[in-house]
Parts: sequence; structure tokens; C-alpha cells
Amino acid sequence: MDAENFQDEKRQYKRVALPGVRCSFKLLDPRTWSTYHDKTINDVQDISIGGLRLSTKNEFSLKAPIGVDIKMDSSSELIRTFGRVAWIRKENQDSEDYNVGISFSWWKNDEEKKIVYDAIANQIS
Repeated sequence: MDAENFQDEKRQYKRVALPGVRCSFKLLDPRTWSTYHDKTINDVQDISIGGLRLSTKNEFSLKAPIGVDIKMDSSSELIRTFGRVAWIRKENQDSEDYNVGISFSWWKNDEEKKIVYDAIANQIS
């Protein structure tokens, strides 16, 4: 069994690619715990109820607190959640891009979480 398949087996939630889903993130500054920086908009590579993966030019510290605003499509409202950087990997040696895994720890409300859940369920079925 290769390492990537082993990692997939450890995941608690099924991740899927949802075309058109974008997110902006705000890395919480741990020195002040009240200000954000590095707000950027990225395509979401895959998403689950437990987290998401995105590609970015930003390199983050492991376990850094992060605010994430998810846009399911161009007409939807932002879905706000918070989490931590779970892992970060350089896409390849020649690239300046990083793949970043974000683990969600808080949802603004259950209705927003259900929107994401339903979109994932529709993609799986």
C-alpha cells in the first residue's frame, strides 16, 4: 500500500472535487489573535465536512489558525469556517506553489455546514 492510499484511509470524511468552489483564507496572526493577513482567493482542489485542500503560493506554518470563507458558486453567499493548517507540501521541486490541507474546527452555523454536506453528497451519488 502506498503512502497516499494510506493517508486516504485515515481520513474521517470523504473528500470530493467540486468544480467552481473557491475560498479565501485569512491567516490569523498568532501574536495578536485579532488581526488577519494574507487574504487571497483560491480554487478549492477538494473539500469535505472536515476540511479542504487548496493550491497557493503562500507557505504557512503547520497548525497555524486560519479563517476560511467558502464560495460554493458565483451566486452563493460566503460560508465562514475556521480551522488549522493540517499539512503543507510543495507541489513539486520546480514549482512555487504549495498544496495546503486545512482542517475545519468551527462552522458559523449548521445551515452553512449542511450546504457543504449536501453539495458533497450530490457529487458522490
